[in-house]
Amino acid sequence: MTERSEGDLSYRHIFDQWLPLALSWVMMSIASPIVSAGISRLPNAAVNLAAYGVTMDIAVLVESPIIMVLSASVALIHGRASYALVRRFVTHLSIILTALGVLVYFTPLYNPLFMGVIKVPPEVAEAAHPALRLMLFWPMAIGWRRLYQGILIARGRARLVTFGTVWRLAALVGMTVLGVALGWPGAVVGGAALAMSVIVEALVIIWWARPFAREVGAVEDEGHQPASVMSYRQFILFYLPLAATDVMRVVSRPVTVAGIARASMATLSLAAWPPGLGLSSLMSSGVMALQEIVVAQFRAASGQRRLGLFALAVGVAFTGLQALLTLTPLADWYFRQAIGLPREVEALALPTAQILLPLPLLLAARNFGRGVLIARRQSGHVQGAMAANLVALSVFLTLGVWQGGLTGALLAAWGTVAAHCLEVTILMVLARPPLPQASRTVSLGASARDEQSLSG
Repeated sequence: MTERSEGDLSYRHIFDQWLPLALSWVMMSIASPIVSAGISRLPNAAVNLAAYGVTMDIAVLVESPIIMVLSASVALIHGRASYALVRRFVTHLSIILTALGVLVYFTPLYNPLFMGVIKVPPEVAEAAHPALRLMLFWPMAIGWRRLYQGILIARGRARLVTFGTVWRLAALVGMTVLGVALGWPGAVVGGAALAMSVIVEALVIIWWARPFAREVGAVEDEGHQPASVMSYRQFILFYLPLAATDVMRVVSRPVTVAGIARASMATLSLAAWPPGLGLSSLMSSGVMALQEIVVAQFRAASGQRRLGLFALAVGVAFTGLQALLTLTPLADWYFRQAIGLPREVEALALPTAQILLPLPLLLAARNFGRGVLIARRQSGHVQGAMAANLVALSVFLTLGVWQGGLTGALLAAWGTVAAHCLEVTILMVLARPPLPQASRTVSLGASARDEQSLSG
């Protein structure tokens, strides 16, 4: 990869690297509605939609430890030793997560875990079982895909990541249409579509990344603050906080649902929360690419400032788009016509989405802060900020349920915004550019003089 000076890190360059990844995130955000639309056209749709939801939740939880491989790949892989180190880790983690899937999906543990511990209704658990078995290699495919996506992003080939997502979406649509045409059970259609789409994307990305991986494997790491100085144990200590961060993100979903279920108007709130949050998630999909862009393009303080201003602009733009869909007559078109919500559900989903209006901006700031800290290899700070988010969310929901007064969906929306505000504040403080060396020397000298005067 050609090194760039600070002056070459233009807004145009940042935009050119961000746009393909943002398009990938947007395309991924519409995958689940496509599968749900197919399942709804099959017999016993209600049970199978519920089973598909369980399949997605469990699969996302199992895959969560491997998600941050993308950031690690972008940040650390610069030569032969670092490439071998990260690849070795992905191999080991993929085997562990696949073995976990075998243990849960293919042994007698399944029924007591899902029907006893998680309390999934028996008919839903039975429908989800074959779908989860089809998802066995989902974490492995995601791990290898994200490893090689990182190599492409770090070498300025983000467009190939977008084309890979196009292949993924095409495979998902094709498998969904095939399953519906053949009359497969709805949950099986969902599991097959998700599994096949990710496997196809992984194969395409690995194929396209081969020449760049060969280039990486042909050079040494010297001159890049090399990951080769890391031992395997040091890499694990760097990565574990990132894995824990994504696990906590996934755990926050059932925590929120549990809070909604215990608040007032629980049934209506549980129906209104997914479309209200879904609109905000769709509007936030474009900002999710900022983390990897910041990691890949991070330089010193001047580069950090440009990346920060770009993240701010993107966050404001998507927040404005969400405002257009929630604060104008377009809201009724979106929730009633596009989504097809009943009037009583729309009446609660709309204010939920309005409360969540700052979320795209907050997520843009969060991903910028995370990117800076990951580029500095301060992954423990990223984990700590996410832990504060989860604790704040839990406390807010608990107090809200105890006090009463807010319906569940509105309580969850306010709690989500408050928790993200806290996380962003922590990240912004931790990600501040360090003082220039000269200023630090002056400051230390002044502190020493103050100490001498006090002791005198």
